[in-house]
Amino acid sequence: MDDEQPPVDDLPFAELWAFAAESGDEAARLALLRGADLVVPASADGAAAWPLAQSQGRDWVTVWTSPELVPAAGGPAGPWQVASFAELVLHWPDPAWGLAVDLGTPHPLLLEPGAVSRLLAPDLADEVAAAPGEVVWVQQVVPIAGIDPLLHEREARVSGQVQRAADLEHVGAPTVLLQALGRADEELALVTDEGSVHLLRWPVLAPGLYGVDRDAMGLGPGRTTPVREYRVDQVALPHGAGLVELDRHGAETQRARYDALHGRWRLLVPVPAGERA
Repeated sequence: MDDEQPPVDDLPFAELWAFAAESGDEAARLALLRGADLVVPASADGAAAWPLAQSQGRDWVTVWTSPELVPAAGGPAGPWQVASFAELVLHWPDPAWGLAVDLGTPHPLLLEPGAVSRLLAPDLADEVAAAPGEVVWVQQVVPIAGIDPLLHEREARVSGQVQRAADLEHVGAPTVLLQALGRADEELALVTDEGSVHLLRWPVLAPGLYGVDRDAMGLGPGRTTPVREYRVDQVALPHGAGLVELDRHGAETQRARYDALHGRWRLLVPVPAGERA
């Protein structure tokens, strides 16, 4: 009787990485990389040193999947710091740089500059096509002065930057949310006297209308957590879009829901007069 094989999830990362490389399964390696912790040389102050290698007329940031691989690959001496792939992209210094993983080892991987951002923040249309049964929700912070005009729009449309709602589910207080979005300096315009912010939230129905800024690696300007961000221009809100209040304790209350069939907002909890423009 053959010995039982351990589940794939129980195999060490190095074995999975080597097996995918030797099998020529680049999709599996990219999936592993997306969730990997990577070893990056650190400077004296503990910040990432961003070691570069030149190849094919391009600069590549060199990282490794294990500190044991670095000496044999001729990499720089420590100290080291460990960063997730998402953290690495969040602080990426130059969108023109590629990523070289395990350079000088038997299983290197070179990721072109555009592919670095697409691995963490793929084009929304491609992502939806790959998982047609899943619904993607996005959201946008509504300025205090914009609440009343929004609720009186008969054909509600949205322009500007919107964020992936799932990336912000763990964020509690409004001030922490604004830090994650890189908008802490706009607190006076966005946070009510009671300490709440209002979020316009809706499901994506036409993903091709949601553009990604590759110069920003597909992420918002905040540097506390990776938040996928999209650019829209006069996108019509779908039926069921909601206006949500996030209070200072992190609790959410849906204040209104958009009825696209009749072109009007239906209030669920009246908006206090003091919060209207």
